[in-house]
Amino acid sequence: MKKEVVIAILIGLSLGLFITYGIYQARTGGSRRSADDTLADQTLQTEFSGELVINSPLDESVQSENTVSVSGTTLPNSFVVVFVGNDETITTTDNSGNFSVEVELADGSNIIVVIVIDEDGKSLSVERVVIVSDETFAEATDSTETTEENQ
Repeated sequence: MKKEVVIAILIGLSLGLFITYGIYQARTGGSRRSADDTLADQTLQTEFSGELVINSPLDESVQSENTVSVSGTTLPNSFVVVFVGNDETITTTDNSGNFSVEVELADGSNIIVVIVIDEDGKSLSVERVVIVSDETFAEATDSTETTEENQ
C-alpha cells in the first residue's frame, strides 16, 4: 500500500513540474518572439531606403465597378506585389518609380495590400480599403433634402 502511494505522489509531482515548465516556456518564449518581431519590423522600416505612395485608389472609397487601377510611386526598378484577398498581382516599377496594375474586386469590402520589395529584399507595405456596392447614395441624399424642405 505504501509503494502505490509513493509512486502516485512521484507521478503527480513529475506531471505537475512538466506542466509548470511548459507554461513557463510558453509565457517567456511568446514574449521574446513578439519583442524580436517588433524589433525586426522597426529595423525593416528604418532600413528601407524609399517610400511607397499610393495615388489610386483612395482609402475607404466606394465604387460600383468590380475593377480598380492600383497606381503609385516608389523606388525605381523594384518589384510591387498587390494582394486582393487571396489573389496576387506582381509588377515592376519603371525608371521613375511609377507603377500601375488593374485588379479585380469582390462585392462588398476589399482590402488591397501593396508591397514594394527593393533590390536588397527589404519591403514596405500600404493598405487600402475599397468597397464595391451597386446601391446609389444619391437617392438617400435626395430624400434627406426633401425631408428637410418639408419641415
